[in-house]
Amino acid sequence: MGGDDEEIVRDLSRDAQKIAVLSWISFLSASVVTMIFFAFVDPLVLVDAINVSFIESSNAGYAIGFFFFWLHAWVSGWFVLRLVRRKRNWPRRISR
Repeated sequence: MGGDDEEIVRDLSRDAQKIAVLSWISFLSASVVTMIFFAFVDPLVLVDAINVSFIESSNAGYAIGFFFFWLHAWVSGWFVLRLVRRKRNWPRRISR
């Protein structure tokens, strides 16, 4: 109960927290979008339409589609975070 066996628990930095939250939210949104998209689109038909020969199974198409949607959601969320947290440098009105 003491001494050298105790672990020191440190909180994540603010930037690490942002990345963790952004990754989790983009993962969840990519999961939903993947289910909705592939409910209507067969990945093998999509592969034939864009003429890609190295994808031969539906599971590979689902995986590639999921990671595409995850990356898209992550980049979109990152841009939103960058735009929302911008420091504004314009002059403020002085209220009298």
